[in-house]
Amino acid sequence: MKSVKWFYVGAMAIALGMLTFATVACHDDDDDPKPAEGEVVETPKPVVEYYIMGTVTSGGAAMDGAKVKVGSKNYTTDSNGKFSVTESATGTYSIEASSKGYLSQKTSVVIADNAENRSVVTVALALTKESPKTAVSIEATEETKVEDNSESNQAIEEPGEVAPEEVVEDKPLVKVELTIPKDAIEASQQQAGIVEDGKVNISVTTFVPAPEEVTTEVKAEDVNRDVPKSIPLAAAKFEPSGLKFKESVTISIPNPIPGITFADDDMILTYQNPTTGEWGDAKDNNGNVIKNISSTTESGAVTAYTAKVDHFSAYAIENNVYSKISNETVTTNILGQASHDNSENAKAVTGIELKYKEKSGWDYDKNDAGLVAEVKSQLGAGASAEDTKTVNAMVAFMKTRMFSLMGSVSGITETERVYNTVNVNGYTTMSYTCYAKVRTTTLTANVKFKDTAKSVSITATRYTGTDHQYKTVTYNPTHSGGKGGSI
Repeated sequence: MKSVKWFYVGAMAIALGMLTFATVACHDDDDDPKPAEGEVVETPKPVVEYYIMGTVTSGGAAMDGAKVKVGSKNYTTDSNGKFSVTESATGTYSIEASSKGYLSQKTSVVIADNAENRSVVTVALALTKESPKTAVSIEATEETKVEDNSESNQAIEEPGEVAPEEVVEDKPLVKVELTIPKDAIEASQQQAGIVEDGKVNISVTTFVPAPEEVTTEVKAEDVNRDVPKSIPLAAAKFEPSGLKFKESVTISIPNPIPGITFADDDMILTYQNPTTGEWGDAKDNNGNVIKNISSTTESGAVTAYTAKVDHFSAYAIENNVYSKISNETVTTNILGQASHDNSENAKAVTGIELKYKEKSGWDYDKNDAGLVAEVKSQLGAGASAEDTKTVNAMVAFMKTRMFSLMGSVSGITETERVYNTVNVNGYTTMSYTCYAKVRTTTLTANVKFKDTAKSVSITATRYTGTDHQYKTVTYNPTHSGGKGGSI
C-alpha cells in the first residue's frame, strides 16, 4: 500500500517539475526582444523613355555621316549608318535624312498616347544619289528618252537575276525611264530659269520612298484582318520640278516580276507634292486624277508598266498588297533577369541595377530557302529556268514590300538598357524578369501566274516592346523562425 502511495507522489512531482520547466521556458522566450522592423528605402518608379532606332542607307550600304533631324534635334549617323533617339514624351516626331548630292527623305514616327514605357520604333531611310542631268532641246525633232543614271542605282540587276539571299530590301527593284515626245516642251509655259538657250536639263532618279509614318499603334479594328496597302513598284524624282508639257510624257518601268501580272484595279499612280512632301493622287495640269496605268506586252507577257503625266515632280507607280497584323503577345524569350534575397537582414540593400537586352527590329519567320519554297509552292511554279526566275523575282518583290510595311530593313538589334535602379528593403526578397513582346505581320499579294489567279504570302515577326515583371516579398520574422509576409 505504501509503495503505491509513494508511486503517486513521485509521479505528481515529476509532472509538477515538467510544468514548471515549460512555464519558465515560455516566460523566458516572451521576455526576448522583438525583431526590429526591416529598413525601408523607397525605390523610385522607372524613368519613362521611348526609343527611336534609325538607319540611313544608300544602295543598300550604310551611310556614315548622314545628317538626321528629329523634331528640332540634329544627329549624325555612325559608321553603320545608325542613329538613336531617346524621347520622354509621346507624340509625333518628324524625321529628315539628308546628305549633299542625294535626294533627302522625310517620314514621321508616332509614339502613340497608349504606348507602353520603353516602346521602340525602328525606321530606315534610303538616300539616292541624284542622277546627272541630260540636256533636252525644246525643238527636238524626235522623241527623247531619259534614263536613270544615278550612281546609287548602277548595280540594279534585271528582274529575277538576283538570288533571294542577296536581295537588298531598301533598293529599287527596277529603274524608271522617261520618254518625251517631240515638241512636248513649250518655253512660254515654264517658270523662269527652267528653259535656257532652248534647252531643259532633265534628270530621272529612281528611289525608294520613306514610309509616310511609322507608329507604335495598331488600331484594334486592323488586328487580324487583311488591310490594303499601296506600295510603289517604283518611284522617281523628275527634275526640274514644275516643268510642264503641252503633250504628255510617258513614265515606264520594266515588269519587276517576269511571268507575273498584277490586276489593273491594284495599280495606281501617285504624286509627291513638292511643297509639302506628301504623297497623293496624281493629277494633270487641269487637276484631274490620273487613273490609267497601261501595260506593255510581248508574246502575251507583260514586260512594262507605263503612265502618262504632263508636269514634273516625283511620281510612283504603285500596286496594292494586303497586311495582316496579329495581337501583341508576350514571349518566353527572357531579355533580363535578376534577384536578391535580403530576407535575413534588417538593413536595406540599395542601388541594384536591373538590366535587360532590348530587342528591336523584325525578321522573316523563314530563312531564304524557306521563303523560296513557300513562294514556289503558292505560285505552283515548276523547276524550269523561267519559273525559277519568276520565283526569285517574286521573293525580291515580297521582301521589298515587307520593308515598306515595316518601315525598316530586316534584322534584330540588341541594346543593353537599365530598367530601374532599385532598393531591397530589410527582410525582403526581390525578383525581376523581362520578356520580349512581339507581333506578326503577314504580307499578301494577289497576282496572275500563267493566267491563273494566285495569292502569295510571307510572314515576319516584329519586336514591339518589353514586359517587365518586378516583384518584392517582405517577411515578418517570429519567435519560431517562421516567415510570413505579403507582396
